[in-house]
Amino acid sequence: MKKNGLPFVQLLITLLLILIFFFGTSQAEEESIQNEDVETENDSVSSDEVIELEKIIVEGERVYSTASSRSIRDFDLNVRPVSTAQDMLQLAPGLVIAQHAGGGKAEQIFLRGFDADHGTDVAISSDGTPVNMVSHGHGQGYADIHFAIPELVESIDVFKGPYFARYGNFSTAGSIQFRTKDKIDGNMLKIEGGEFNTQKFTGMFQLPTLSKHQNAYFAGQFYNTDGPVESEQDFQRLNLFGKFRTELNEKSQLSVSASSFTSAWDASGQIPKRAVDSGLISRFGTIDDLEGGQTGRQNLNLIYTATGEGNSQFLFQPYFCRYNFKLFSNFTFFLEDSENSDMIEQTDDRTVLGLNTEYKFTQSISSIQANTTFGGGFRSDDIAVSLWHSPNRRRLTQRVDSGIIERNLFLWAQEELIINPKLRFQLGLRGDYFTFNVEDHLDTLSDETVNLPHASGYAQEAMLNPKFNMVYSPNQSIDVFLNFGTGFHSNDARDVVIEQTISDLEQTYKRQDLSEEQIDERLTQMNFNRDHAGIQTLPRAIGAEIGTRHRFFDRFNIGFAGWWLELDEELVFVGDAGETEISGKSQRIGIDIEGRIKILSWLWVDTDVNLSQGKYVDEPDDANQIPLAPRITSTGGITAIHPSGWDVSLRYRHIGDRPANEDGSVTAEGYTVVNLGLSYTYGPFQYFVAVENLFDVDWNEAQFDTESRLAHEPEPVSEIHFTPGNPLNLQAGISFQF
Repeated sequence: MKKNGLPFVQLLITLLLILIFFFGTSQAEEESIQNEDVETENDSVSSDEVIELEKIIVEGERVYSTASSRSIRDFDLNVRPVSTAQDMLQLAPGLVIAQHAGGGKAEQIFLRGFDADHGTDVAISSDGTPVNMVSHGHGQGYADIHFAIPELVESIDVFKGPYFARYGNFSTAGSIQFRTKDKIDGNMLKIEGGEFNTQKFTGMFQLPTLSKHQNAYFAGQFYNTDGPVESEQDFQRLNLFGKFRTELNEKSQLSVSASSFTSAWDASGQIPKRAVDSGLISRFGTIDDLEGGQTGRQNLNLIYTATGEGNSQFLFQPYFCRYNFKLFSNFTFFLEDSENSDMIEQTDDRTVLGLNTEYKFTQSISSIQANTTFGGGFRSDDIAVSLWHSPNRRRLTQRVDSGIIERNLFLWAQEELIINPKLRFQLGLRGDYFTFNVEDHLDTLSDETVNLPHASGYAQEAMLNPKFNMVYSPNQSIDVFLNFGTGFHSNDARDVVIEQTISDLEQTYKRQDLSEEQIDERLTQMNFNRDHAGIQTLPRAIGAEIGTRHRFFDRFNIGFAGWWLELDEELVFVGDAGETEISGKSQRIGIDIEGRIKILSWLWVDTDVNLSQGKYVDEPDDANQIPLAPRITSTGGITAIHPSGWDVSLRYRHIGDRPANEDGSVTAEGYTVVNLGLSYTYGPFQYFVAVENLFDVDWNEAQFDTESRLAHEPEPVSEIHFTPGNPLNLQAGISFQF
């Protein structure tokens, strides 16, 4: 087992937590202290005349950083057009996404200078259950949120940076937590449709229960679209969700939810720019129209909560997930196989079992209020992944066939110290322990055509991460935040075991007195890259942030945050190729700016601007760019919630140009897209219209610098390959509540 050292700052924070707990317990007063964790949070502006929508009751921590939002505002969820899971993700301030498989794959996520691929550095959960998939067949941290029904989402919590002890794996750039409604207002039927043969049908039904202390509801949604591409996507998705909640007694509650989701689609894939420029295909054409896939997920989630003496709180949450995934892709066309094409097939079948627990209590230390939380749990993934060369969706050669058992056990502690109304601290410490067990069924393969590394074995790793947050509020209008913390993302289990195998073989060969050249030769014969020796199992991220938030005249709210984040290693297991890309240490700095203005009691303007600069630390200046890392992103718009029943949302989304490779010679072009949403409520009916890409701009959604070869080309070409963004289109619908 590798060992991560315990730096002085970790020892200091550990000792401080122990002292606070011991001292606080011994000095605690008998009377209970009113828990200030449950409070009304107003991230924007409070006003008696608006808007119940703007007031959000929050149970949990108060906001401890400028750039993190304890809850996305209710009017964002109620007014902005939210038709799909990707629309929900785009509600998170500073987050921009891209889709490149017809809506079937998880989105590509950009946040805080990270191209986080499908979730490698952004942790996503729904009702406390993790969405990110470890050691996934397509990419580490793969986070497909399409199992969620947008109409059932009650709030979205956003925490940027690695500053919070509750959030572990993948929460380097930040974490996003979705929470579904415990109760719906009533029954609802909703019908939507529009261009590209798009239809969506949603039903939500409040179920009868035996007692006023119980509540249950059921919802279903069917969605299909062909998309704007010339080769129809035939994307279809079905979601089912049910939740039952009961009060066991005055101080305990039990919630049980179950969901099922399945979808299938065809995709036009990423197309090379040269094919469009030459007129071979249009922007919405395709090179290989047999791309596509199928995926599904079933969740079972139980949450038990109880309140004890002194307003203490306890949470016990076991969860279960069954997941499957199959994807056909062709990124390089005829680069490797000039006769059959390069199409690949990736599969992932897994079972996930996990547990979250928390215990929180309040005490006094002299005049200081201390809110202490202890948490722990585990996550267990049993996984079968494979990779095939499958031209025309017909399997020819198997490249990857692995069974993986990955376990993560964790403990964390957090101490909130409210010194006085102007000053509060939050100290945290999180410990994670991972075990990896890989059975590579091809590790004895003698077929020379599959020149990939194969290894079976096991490995383990443990890590401690300290957290520190401070808020100083000189008056009711100003908050100043200071944040520091370390976090991590785990690497793919196959990488971990391959690295362990290389290290073991090196030691064995050195004991046999083999020369360095002989060791290199033997490792090369087994397709092992010796540069992989010493790669980290849990690359550490270190971040810090300083910011401030100001509120003026109950109308204007603005926040500024300057941040810095360093990641030990940018290691990527490329599921498309079954091999690893290694990059060294990276460093990112940036500024987040957020503004909210209430023009009238029913009219709001908001904007988020995010600037960042990232580079590889140990690379030369002409090769240190982080590919696809965004440098500027911005979202914002106008939101109107008029008493007459009209709601209007005019939104823009912008991402600037960014380098597509390490030397910056290829550029991924930026874009600005504007969307319009209108709705009118009359009695139990609501009518709504959404106009996407209002100004009909040509924009490229997903972009990559890829080497490929078309069927008629004698030599490969490396250039931008892209998925076109949707043109101007109209969607409309009606809902009926009863």
